[in-house]
Amino acid sequence: MESALSHSGDTLADSAIIDSRRQIASLLGRILQARSLLSVGLPGKTARSSLLLEIAPMRGYLLIDEPFPPLPLSIGSGIAVSGKLDGGRFSFTTMVEAPDMSCSAGVLQLRLPERLLYRERRSDFRLGVPHQLRLLPSEFSHTDQLFRGRLTDLSRQGAGTLVNRQMQLASGTPLSCLLHLPSTSLRATAEVRSHSEQVGELRLGLRLLNLTPAEDALLSMEINALQRMALRARG
Repeated sequence: MESALSHSGDTLADSAIIDSRRQIASLLGRILQARSLLSVGLPGKTARSSLLLEIAPMRGYLLIDEPFPPLPLSIGSGIAVSGKLDGGRFSFTTMVEAPDMSCSAGVLQLRLPERLLYRERRSDFRLGVPHQLRLLPSEFSHTDQLFRGRLTDLSRQGAGTLVNRQMQLASGTPLSCLLHLPSTSLRATAEVRSHSEQVGELRLGLRLLNLTPAEDALLSMEINALQRMALRARG
């Protein structure tokens, strides 16, 4: 039996410049939750290590641990921050606003970045959804279009679905989704990243957007379950 587990390669799949404060805050929230190591640097200086400690999007700042080894920073210093999240890479530039006086020493306050570059890497494995699971068709909508599709694969960043090939959906089209998964359902917002004809149907590659931590955890549980099914099938 063909495995439901397929390697998608180790290439960067998508690159996006994010300039929406809401989306920037959402991505920073994921970085905070994952405790991703930050690389912090100044022009001409070796990058130092740090951690994101707090984000305050309504007040326009974030707090990081003081870089180690220390950097010659002062209020108004421009600073470059980068790191990895879920196999992808993020980077942004911002400004030092102050050592944070409300917290213990060793905490720096940075201005919330206005733009953030996120190069998303597909999960090391894209998990196929076995046809024999007979999932309910997932449901999608865009403006006045309502349609259904069969979920074919799933990753933490996106999903693939087969729909009627007569659908006219360009890359970048936003969709409201109700994804029927093996043990639950997930409502999400997505955008079309790719489309290709396959055996008389249209395959849409979707990128999931703005998942909450709870939704991300739910999706991870479903992916882990699919991976166990794939490993059993291989055995």
